[in-house]
Amino acid sequence: EKVARLLDKGLDPNFHDPDSGECPLSLAAQLDDATDLLKVLKNGGAHLDFRTRDGLTAVHCATRQRNAAALTTLLDLGASPDYKDSRGLTPLYHSALGGGDALCCELLLHDHAQLGTTDENGWQEVHQACRFGHVQHLEHLLFYGADMGAQNASGNTALHICALYNQESCARVLLFRGANKDVRNYNSQTAFQVAIIAGNFELAEVIKTHKDSDVVPFRETPSYAKRRRLAGPSALASPRPLQRSASDINLKGEVQPAASPGPSLRSLPHQLLLQRLQEEKDRDRDGDQQNDSAPATGRGSQSKIR
Repeated sequence: EKVARLLDKGLDPNFHDPDSGECPLSLAAQLDDATDLLKVLKNGGAHLDFRTRDGLTAVHCATRQRNAAALTTLLDLGASPDYKDSRGLTPLYHSALGGGDALCCELLLHDHAQLGTTDENGWQEVHQACRFGHVQHLEHLLFYGADMGAQNASGNTALHICALYNQESCARVLLFRGANKDVRNYNSQTAFQVAIIAGNFELAEVIKTHKDSDVVPFRETPSYAKRRRLAGPSALASPRPLQRSASDINLKGEVQPAASPGPSLRSLPHQLLLQRLQEEKDRDRDGDQQNDSAPATGRGSQSKIR
């Protein structure tokens, strides 16, 4: 309620804090139980793709904080799972990089997050998940169609990365799901050879003894969300338009007021709206003059209802 009052008084919901570089929406996305606050900020004109000074959107911040509730709210409000930061990295990439609870990763993929984003070294989400041993993230990425054979700038696949950093669990997942262990990097090395060079001999043995008959592909198909929009009593009220912004901040699926019997003034262009309001005033003034000049009927004059 306090934030809503500040917004009503003209607080700009899209500003950078001079010390932290954060904006209100990015800060709210990192808080627990911030669903209502996020709605209030959006209703007050906050742009969902507004970035912090470091180039992160609220979706990035919620994902990096592993705040599944805030991420769900932002996606429901219409935020894209494919916003990119100043390095060109998506929230999904940050999820694979940061690990932790894999729910945010699954939420983004379920909401049609784009796979295959690369950093400056050609590393994709699968490379990062394997680098840091994020097994559950890797499973979600593969289930939603991540390319196990994608090669980075050195020609290394996700299996090469597992071999280099001794991530046996991720290597087993890749092999179990059908990764090709014979792919060579740009130094003409297989994952087995990389494991030997790195001194990870147990993992090298796992790769060497893996057989094609051990592969078990996914039998189910991924499910995707329809474009989610809040509807019903929990939907946002009609947002206040910002004069300094031409952005459409209305939500699809939003509860709309009942249609009035007369023409709607809210949908008219600015000049026509002023003209229509002036005509209404002129009619009211003319009607008052006619009432003043009309003879008394013995019954009180009746006000006209519009």
